[in-house]
Amino acid sequence: MRHFRVLIVSFAHWEGLSRLPALLHEVGCEISVLGVQGNFPASSRYVKQLYISPNDVDAVVADLNVHLQNQAEKYDWIVIGDDPLLYALEKRRKEPWVQQHFPTVGGDAGIDFITSKAVFIEACRAKNMSVPDYDLCEDQPQLQAAGRRLGFPLVIKEAQGFAGLAVRVVDSHDALKTIQVNQQVIAQKFIDGRLVSAAAIYQAGKPIAWFSYYRSRTWGSFGPSAAIELKIFPELQGVLQQLGELSGFHGLCGIDFIEKHDTGELVLLEQNFRPTLTMNLGKRAGVDFVAAVRNLLNIEPINYNIAFKQKNRPKKIIPLFPQDVFRAIDAHDFGNLLKWLFYPVWWLEMRWQEPVILLMNLRHILQKLRGRKKVNQRKYV
Repeated sequence: MRHFRVLIVSFAHWEGLSRLPALLHEVGCEISVLGVQGNFPASSRYVKQLYISPNDVDAVVADLNVHLQNQAEKYDWIVIGDDPLLYALEKRRKEPWVQQHFPTVGGDAGIDFITSKAVFIEACRAKNMSVPDYDLCEDQPQLQAAGRRLGFPLVIKEAQGFAGLAVRVVDSHDALKTIQVNQQVIAQKFIDGRLVSAAAIYQAGKPIAWFSYYRSRTWGSFGPSAAIELKIFPELQGVLQQLGELSGFHGLCGIDFIEKHDTGELVLLEQNFRPTLTMNLGKRAGVDFVAAVRNLLNIEPINYNIAFKQKNRPKKIIPLFPQDVFRAIDAHDFGNLLKWLFYPVWWLEMRWQEPVILLMNLRHILQKLRGRKKVNQRKYV
């Protein structure tokens, strides 16, 4: 049986992406990584070939172009692993090789939907999807008018951003005055509710597998999930189908929502068009992501009438390693920190099948505990 060749492209040093090689290994793929020195996926035991690029996102994109030209045997799938790479590729969208390998079958409209939060929310509202009320603002007067109309607290988002870097919550008109508007921003009504996310796999714009969960604990207000609780939302399938029609997306992704406290309604916040750190928890939700990726790669025939849907599971909080350890240290949550030290059930959540990545994370944890290292939480999405 031939191995299906997959190339993971990595720039942003995101720990969550390092879960992908193990998943692809189960699928039966031969895995290569192209990216900057020290990127997390490159440390996976399942990676066969490693190609190192300079620590510059445009240089990674240029190297990817050259690498693809020099390959005698084509890859079956190229995974663009982080948002900075998607944004860098978007700037070169007119080049045929970018059009060919960008993760959408939707052409320019799909690229716009994937790389602009403004286009995303405008397109979702046009389809009558449930999104927060918002205004698009291009200067301070428009931003102040949005504050008067939408009220406070008010969420401000840049059109491009990732890992919470481009999101602010302000609580007054005076706070709004401190925001420099150099390009279009989204002023979005604050929704009071519980954080919800979903991990999904799309094949050419069609969702073929997914599961959803509450984000029970997060590492920082806009940081990565630190613990999740699996939960089925019946309305999710329709939302995923609409998003697929708009994006034409192909690959693994994550979607974020707010469940309103007063009504229980799911309000769509955004979609992350790259693999997210819960991708390896499909089996815990009763969803076979391995079989779904085999469908994605046409290793097995796809039957769109049979989606890999989530199964009911007893309510249980699943802590994520190492995100929840870092969160506990920062929050002085000594109860959960002690559980990580003395509760063997939680040790099962540690990534023993990836010894190098496990040791890297343990070293960072020890350095943080000793006060010798400030860990950037946005590296752990």
